Amino acid sequence: MKPIHPIAQAEMLVEVAIARVLSEFLSIEDLLRLVGEAARIAQQWPARSCVASPSAEAINETAALSELLAHRASRLVPGAQCLQRALAGRVWLARRGIASEIVVGFRKRGVLEGHAWLEVMSPDGLIELFNNADDGYRESFREVAA
Repeated sequence: MKPIHPIAQAEMLVEVAIARVLSEFLSIEDLLRLVGEAARIAQQWPARSCVASPSAEAINETAALSELLAHRASRLVPGAQCLQRALAGRVWLARRGIASEIVVGFRKRGVLEGHAWLEVMSPDGLIELFNNADDGYRESFREVAA
């Protein structure tokens, strides 16, 4: 993996922090609607590294970088969890020309537990970020495309 540019790291940190603050005041439906709009706007100001049609390798590498940066950033933002990582990752990837979709699922292990993750469609197949396929979460709803 290439060295990670400090601006990319700072961008993700700001996006996770914004998602954390907004999640205190907005419902999940409003958050998903807002992040969809933010992703559309972010595509109008692409990152310098953005290419018109990224290759499968570039999509896979950028998606992995997004996951790494979101995990790092969430350690610095108190209370940031999977939903905030998915929200921030969605916008971060949109600035790089990569479409993604937020999915929310639940599992029952004594109590009902919720989890959010990001799905990226690559020519190599579906990439799930912030989710382990074996963790037992079942999709309940996903971001509605506008």
